[in-house]
Amino acid sequence: MANSKHKNTKNSMALSGDTLTIYALDHPSCVTNFVRAVNRAKNRDIKTIKISFKCERSSIFPNACLPIAGIINNFEELFGIDCEVSIGDCSYLKQCCFVRPLDLSVEELKHIKNPLDKVFKYSSDELKEGQIAQLTQNYIDYISKTKQCSEGVLDSLMWCINEVMDNVLVHSGESSGYIMAQYHKNRQYLTICVYDYGMGIYNSLRNSMHSPSTEIDSLTMAILEGVGDGNGQGNGLFGLYQIVAENEGQLTISSGNSAIMLKKGELKKYKKGSFISNGHECTLVDFRLDLSKKIDIKSALKSIGGIDGFDIRIDNMWQERSNCYLYDVFEHCSGTGTREAGRELRNDVVNILTKTHEPIVLDFSNVRACSSSFIDEFLGKMIIDLGIIKFNASIKIININEFISHLFNRSIAMRFHQSWEKLK
Repeated sequence: MANSKHKNTKNSMALSGDTLTIYALDHPSCVTNFVRAVNRAKNRDIKTIKISFKCERSSIFPNACLPIAGIINNFEELFGIDCEVSIGDCSYLKQCCFVRPLDLSVEELKHIKNPLDKVFKYSSDELKEGQIAQLTQNYIDYISKTKQCSEGVLDSLMWCINEVMDNVLVHSGESSGYIMAQYHKNRQYLTICVYDYGMGIYNSLRNSMHSPSTEIDSLTMAILEGVGDGNGQGNGLFGLYQIVAENEGQLTISSGNSAIMLKKGELKKYKKGSFISNGHECTLVDFRLDLSKKIDIKSALKSIGGIDGFDIRIDNMWQERSNCYLYDVFEHCSGTGTREAGRELRNDVVNILTKTHEPIVLDFSNVRACSSSFIDEFLGKMIIDLGIIKFNASIKIININEFISHLFNRSIAMRFHQSWEKLK
């Protein structure tokens, strides 16, 4: 879901003999073109198709990259032929684990510090139980340190990611799904894509009490409250739609040969898609939220009872006796020597404050030393951003040693001096 410079999607790939060369993964139509090209190769009785990727980083987005990664991961099952994949020197496809999506246990996922720009596979396998919850937590924790989000955004993200991922295992008829996310810093939005190669939304609802007459009908039904196949409450896509609309974000749901898109408050319908075969109509849920725009999640989800906004990481910080959150600086920092590390902590602490509206105690117990740039970026800027009155009312610092305290005081003095000079 991005404004791509690659205008002619018909030229995003070319089939020559047994070789399919792909030049861009920047639009959902690339998935349609990919499926059609593979079927043409199959109809020519090609037993093994060679797939070569020659994509620039600027022409790769989740709404094409993720579905094609998922299809390749199940290629023989879906098409009945083999494939040989070459990503050449495309470093981004290597980085995102395009050819071999990450299918990790909960314990392995806990060690993934940055989940963005990676293709993850998750499943209902008992050995992988808890994948959805941990992946969701990974995304929220990383975004919390990356960007100071407006109120309600992180709670909304947590709800949406969890619900959409869970929908795959409950409704698709398949035991696995795929997810990928990208953060666009300049525009301050996060794009999340979830894909499965299952039966599709129409087939899921066809034998339900709702009985849609067409694929498009099934998609417009799916975003209504309480519409489902009987498994679950049927509020996942409804809640997602409400949250995206509240945020003035963007949402595309593609399944079979049809798609609907919510953009700028308007819902549009399309008769296009990446249909593979009967039983594998596939579904892609592609949504974008603006991290700088407040979301009243209670209002968005009021008809289904709202949410409690539970975040296990933050919940574990709560101190019952002192009625505050205890934030272990050493535990949460990626280092204490750079401005980037300080910025991550400042973003995280401010996001927790925005979410909870409760006092936070910063515990420096295990921090022996740090750079002046780290402490300035972490606390100096936080005081300026929050204001001294709100900072003193909301933030308390404990167990800080004399050396770090000196750097902190010096940072404050310089920050206030700079602010004073600007007023002259």
